[in-house]
Amino acid sequence: MRLKDVINTHFLTLTPEMDVKDAMKVVVKQSDEDSLIDILYVIDQGQLVGVVDLKALIIARSPLRIDQLMLKNYHFVYEDDPISKAIDTVQNYDRHMIPILSKKKALLGVITAEMALDLLADETLEDFHKMAFLNEYDVHSKPWMRSKKRLPWLLLLLGFSLITASVLSFFEATLEAIIVLILFQPMILDSAGNISTQSLAKAILVINEDPDANMKSFVMKELLIGLMNSLFLAVVGFIFSYLFLWVFKNDSADIKLSLTIAISLFAALLIGAFTGALVPILLRKLKIDPSVASGPFMTTINDVIALTIYFTLATIILL
Repeated sequence: MRLKDVINTHFLTLTPEMDVKDAMKVVVKQSDEDSLIDILYVIDQGQLVGVVDLKALIIARSPLRIDQLMLKNYHFVYEDDPISKAIDTVQNYDRHMIPILSKKKALLGVITAEMALDLLADETLEDFHKMAFLNEYDVHSKPWMRSKKRLPWLLLLLGFSLITASVLSFFEATLEAIIVLILFQPMILDSAGNISTQSLAKAILVINEDPDANMKSFVMKELLIGLMNSLFLAVVGFIFSYLFLWVFKNDSADIKLSLTIAISLFAALLIGAFTGALVPILLRKLKIDPSVASGPFMTTINDVIALTIYFTLATIILL
């Protein structure tokens, strides 16, 4: 949804040459219970040229023209901007109402902070339903009907979990030889899942709010961010794992094991960031709602990749 779809036209306009006394009469005469009058908009030749705070107008005294009172530097958004930009503008500049302009700077309407936040909440709720495969959720439906809708997905995801089990069984010999590897498995899986979810959420947000965005540039940016975060977390993982082994497993505290964990973290996190950004784009090209990628499908993909990397490196380095 775009800003132009939620424009509020209950605003008041003034002209630059008006005296503040005449402007106050306009406000009193034209305002009603639906009017948004905290901010008044100054229009000249069809374009927005300034804004006036109602409080400033009330305390102003004639003779004083509106163009002498108005603020020429004001914050605004264009009609084609995403709602998130309006939210950021409201938050960053502490404004509870901002104008929406056309490309020619004609005032089309306004959006309040409350309106923008309500829309964001609605979209977030819809995305959560999609993530949980509950697009047609009805609070009044019978429990067995809800179960019928959810059960197929749960069965499908249960089947996907067998893929993870098959990866573990493939490296059974490595696990038996170096049982301590299992202690760090959750750290690697969770970290890969977290960084992938961050990229995934950003990708879905960009796709929904700006379908024409340069997705190649977006993926490269997310990959660069993932590279920096992966490198930092790999160093932290190396230090953490070595100290952990030194404290709790004195006989197993060696550089090779900690190095295996660090390299696994780096590779799994980097790939997780890349797949998190790329999968929604591929799904959109396949005419599939990218929101479904936010669910357990990505978790399965990340788990398989992370486990394969971890135990492959362990087999090569430690055995």
